This record gives sequence, structure tokens and C-alpha cells, in this order.
Amino acid sequence: MPPHVTRPCAFVFLRADDLVIVSEMHDTIEGVFYRPPGGGIEFQETSMEAARRELQEELGIDLDDLALLGVREEIFMHQGSPYHEIAFVYEAWLTPDALQSLEGTAIVEADGDIEIARVVDVADLRAGRFTPLYPEGVLDLLG
Repeated sequence: MPPHVTRPCAFVFLRADDLVIVSEMHDTIEGVFYRPPGGGIEFQETSMEAARRELQEELGIDLDDLALLGVREEIFMHQGSPYHEIAFVYEAWLTPDALQSLEGTAIVEADGDIEIARVVDVADLRAGRFTPLYPEGVLDLLG
């Protein structure tokens, strides 16, 4: 993702029972942070198409039933550069076994960044055990 541009994104909270997947990421300046799996929306791609594509590329799963939870906008610093994202946040449900099978999956991005899929309890997210969680306010979207 290049800095100094506004980028539309699509992220998906994959859920089973009270569990959810977040991507564990690393910033060389700020340290570890978390966000739902997903990424940028390509030109002439809808946010839902992008969400499905990202899940296929990153985790190897195909899902039809995605529910839009809301939209979040964030201006932030990453690796010392300014970024601006408008994020469409979706939710999709899996079986507990399917969700657990994704734990620890390494996602290697085109720029060399590596994300690790982590299965966490929503209560632990609410208790602040996985912070910071981006985009800001995304936790308010989870029911």
C-alpha cells in the first residue's frame, strides 16, 4: 500500500461462536497491531468482491455469505509514513473447526509484510488483550 493516497479497503471478521480471526501484523516503529483479514479494493471491484478475493488469496477460503457491518475511516502512520483508509467491514460465519484450522496461517503480502491469522475470543478483544485493533472503532461493529 503506497503512502500519501486514500485507499478503499475491505476487511472481514471471520467468526464461530464467540471466536473471531484477526491478523497479527508488525510495524517496525509502532510494534505489533491487529486488524481483521482483508486488504485493498481494486479499481472496478466492489467492496464485497474485494473481501471475497482477499479471503481467497490470504486464507484460501471461498465464502458467499458476507454481511456488511459498517464502514470505518482512519488516518494513521505505518512504518513512519502517513496513510488514509476507508474500510468496509464485513462479517462471515464459519464452523468452529474451520475457524480453528486457520490459526497461525502466515499471510505474505506483495510488499513482503507478513500477517499471522490469530483466533481470539471476542471477550479478549473487548478486554483490550489484542491492541491496538484497527481500524479504530471496528470493535463497535461486532455484535
